Amino acid sequence: MQIPEAKNYLGRHCTVTFRDRHGEMHTQTTHVHDVTFVPMYGGCLVGDIDDIWLDRVTSISALE
Repeated sequence: MQIPEAKNYLGRHCTVTFRDRHGEMHTQTTHVHDVTFVPMYGGCLVGDIDDIWLDRVTSISALE
């Protein structure tokens, strides 16, 4: 997922499926507060539960 695509979900409640650093799939429901770029790490989805790196996101869908 790229930053411009992730910005479409700002301010919305979303279900995000992503892989952790061990390759295991996780699904979380979160409110997306911000999408930011961290040098040397890349894009990051900032939610109310956790921050998720965009290169690990496999799917995202808005609940509203």
